[in-house]
Amino acid sequence: MQKKRIQNKIAESRWTQVYVVSAAALVWIIAGLHHPAVIVPGICLLLSTYLMMELNNGNALIRIYSRMVSCSFLVFATMAGFMFPSVRAAIVMLGTVGYYTLSFRCYQDAHAPGWTFYAYFCIGMASIAWVQILFFLPIFWIIMRTNLLALSIRNFCASILGLLLPYWFFSGYLAAKGDLSVLVNHFAQLAVFYEPFRLTSLSVSELVMISFVLLCALIGIVHFLNQKRNDNIRTRLFYQIFITVDLSAAVFLLLQPRHYEALLSMLMVTTAPLIAHFFALTRTRLTNWMFVFLSCSAVIIMLINLWIFLHTSF
Repeated sequence: MQKKRIQNKIAESRWTQVYVVSAAALVWIIAGLHHPAVIVPGICLLLSTYLMMELNNGNALIRIYSRMVSCSFLVFATMAGFMFPSVRAAIVMLGTVGYYTLSFRCYQDAHAPGWTFYAYFCIGMASIAWVQILFFLPIFWIIMRTNLLALSIRNFCASILGLLLPYWFFSGYLAAKGDLSVLVNHFAQLAVFYEPFRLTSLSVSELVMISFVLLCALIGIVHFLNQKRNDNIRTRLFYQIFITVDLSAAVFLLLQPRHYEALLSMLMVTTAPLIAHFFALTRTRLTNWMFVFLSCSAVIIMLINLWIFLHTSF
């Protein structure tokens, strides 16, 4: 019998989620008391965390009992103190989690227009906050065919309707205000491209945060590819989705660093299951030290970003 190390005790503990949620709630409450703009993103994070729990529980993303998927996600979201007031980032995060949670219910079901409609409604909702998420649509449709095995004319039409519904409400609101030009300008942003690879436009805190998330993504991807034979086919297909979207978002971020906050939100959502899989299912001394290093780094980054947020926001 293999020895349980600190990594495994924490990853398999029923109390881990309680402690992580409590610590994250404390951080967000402190930030909210200092800056009321944090309240709405905090509510979005609460909903996103619940959906991450549903995503893990409903799809058995990890083949042992572990709550590391939702815990990893919550740690990522709480580390980025500079993004706490960003409603756009919070909505993109919620929309991405909602898309995964709902679209995975369509697995091998070409006659699931309801779940497909709701999944793409989440993408449509996120696109109102950040229209560039529409660039991911071809990837999502390909994924529906190759990984979810659910692409059909009926489901495809449902996805279009789901995307359009938020804009039906949005355009009605703008029409009532008599300012439909906002909608035109909104879609015009799809044709706006900023200087690529300009990472110098990001602050040190932002660079550290994205480096940490990408490091976790790399570790999770390499680990999964090395041991994917131990998972069932359904789980492999789901993790391939996470890897595909993760790599796509990382490339998008390098090409357009201007969209840092929204893309980091997507990366947090898609990286959480990958690094959680690594934490929960490895048992070597090396991986234990990697877990300790990443955990301590996360706490340090979170404290530094929180301190900066409390001393620079008004």
